[in-house]
Amino acid sequence: MKYRATNIFAQKSYIADFTELIDVNLADPISEIQINYQGYNTSGSTGATAHWAKAVTKVELTNGSDVLFSMSGFDLYAYALLHSKRVPAQWLHYWNDNHFSIGLRIPFGRKLWDPDLALDPKKFSNLQLKISSDMDAGGAAPDASKLDVWALCFDEKSVAPVGFLSGKLIKEYTMGDGSHEYTDLPTDEIIRKLLVRAHVAGTEPNQVLSHIKLDEDNDRHVIVDADADVVGWLFPEENIKIHEGFYFQNDGSKRAYYCTPTSKVYPVACGYTGTASAYFDTYDGDGGRVYIDGSGAVNGICHAEGFYPNGMFAIPFGDPNDPDDWFDPEGIKTLRLDLKSCSSMTNAAQILLQTLRKY
Repeated sequence: MKYRATNIFAQKSYIADFTELIDVNLADPISEIQINYQGYNTSGSTGATAHWAKAVTKVELTNGSDVLFSMSGFDLYAYALLHSKRVPAQWLHYWNDNHFSIGLRIPFGRKLWDPDLALDPKKFSNLQLKISSDMDAGGAAPDASKLDVWALCFDEKSVAPVGFLSGKLIKEYTMGDGSHEYTDLPTDEIIRKLLVRAHVAGTEPNQVLSHIKLDEDNDRHVIVDADADVVGWLFPEENIKIHEGFYFQNDGSKRAYYCTPTSKVYPVACGYTGTASAYFDTYDGDGGRVYIDGSGAVNGICHAEGFYPNGMFAIPFGDPNDPDDWFDPEGIKTLRLDLKSCSSMTNAAQILLQTLRKY
């Protein structure tokens, strides 16, 4: 067989927050690492705590002190979705006394089984994957969780990758009321994509982040200079519409639940019962928060669609399939990102990069 799926961390159960440090003791190139996280909900009938992925606080791949990949689970969920343009196999719900399941993927190539870009363990001496969880931070007040991790590897197919895609949180900061935040981006690696996340439950991200500007060497060359929502629509192949479904439990009251799309959200809910016994109304969806009001205490299904997963915008730098076309900042003295917040916004914002790391 040309490929194989290898379990690098067998499923383990937890009743408290945890941090796992996993040795990646493989020899064959890895196309993708898949993390399966489950949380055991306890309070779904009275609404949700937060998006499921917020229960995973950190995912980090290192080689000794060298950080190869690092971001939160909430970031990674959106990062991977915008990368692959597909929703992973998972079990999304806010039911009481049941485990939800989310898939967090670390892609190392342009696509699965990319022969040119993959993580080659032989190039490193101490590969370790660290995963941390705050279990009751996402879902519906979970009090237990499970974790297992897989690596999708090349097997009998011989490949010689020239490098891999690295994803990192570059900066997290607190926005000021209508203020500018200036950030000098790193210029030591080829950049495939810039990602900015501005997430506030109940507010669309383009009402959180007002304007995005990126320039070289003090405006000598302006790469992008546009309002946040315009940036999203300029690159529709990157900022795709997200379609997501989840199950919920309602006590017959107006309750808040959380979804991945955060802008132009269209939520629709119906009962999930054997007989017609209740109806539901949906409202809002901005910032990934959907209100569902039920006429009775029954289970239901919600389908939500919209843009900007977890409040994340993506700005591509060239043909995503051609590494020679990506942005090489060699020779540039400064690569400055200017993010302007909307008025009255004082939330946290995140800046991430996807870069090419060559061997």
